[in-house]
Amino acid sequence: MTNDSSVQSAVYNALRSSIMTMQLKPGTIMSTQEIALKLNVSRTPVREAFIRLQRDGLIQIFPQKETIVSRINLKKVEQERFLRESLECSNVKLFIENCTKKDIVELELNIEKQKKLLNEQDFKSLIDLDNDFHKYLFKMTGQDLCWETIENTSNHYARIRRITSLDKNIMEKTISQHENILNKIKDKDVPATKKLIKDHLHCLEDQLPKIINENIDYFEQEQIVSQKNFEALLVE
Repeated sequence: MTNDSSVQSAVYNALRSSIMTMQLKPGTIMSTQEIALKLNVSRTPVREAFIRLQRDGLIQIFPQKETIVSRINLKKVEQERFLRESLECSNVKLFIENCTKKDIVELELNIEKQKKLLNEQDFKSLIDLDNDFHKYLFKMTGQDLCWETIENTSNHYARIRRITSLDKNIMEKTISQHENILNKIKDKDVPATKKLIKDHLHCLEDQLPKIINENIDYFEQEQIVSQKNFEALLVE
């Protein structure tokens, strides 16, 4: 790191990675001094990184009070999931029309690695392989910008997925869904593949109540109250 901008980028990338991988959990209080000491940099690049992270919606800065890692916003989770679903369903048609035997083998190998990591209970690496499975579909079609958009905008959705990756039953189901998607890709069945992708991405809706109950402090409280009130109305 030879200049201020490279230091600032390194600090930003380190903090963003820590937030997205849940090393820095939602609601964690942060300080420029603490981060500067930990990363062995001055406070200036940390302050600049905080500003960028605030723009990303990943931290909240309360002047003269505190800076915290943003809690997960359920409305943004849904919007980010909708964006991902739209891009994945559009891209999979291109993939099916252009994929080769080599591409199929790459996805098969990815799934086998997922199974191995599940048995080893290496959940951190498993979610990375899960992402690689989906990323490969965009890489093969040349739609790298679409995947970059998903990665750069899934600030709330991706953090929930990190939480679900710690549940072995959920990840078993996820791997099974990947296998089903790949089988339909092999059949060159575009409508069926799109449906499976939609079902795959909508699984989170069924998982949310359990996730929220077990990690309630990670979520924006007002939205949880609203959701519970809405569910109560449906029951009545």
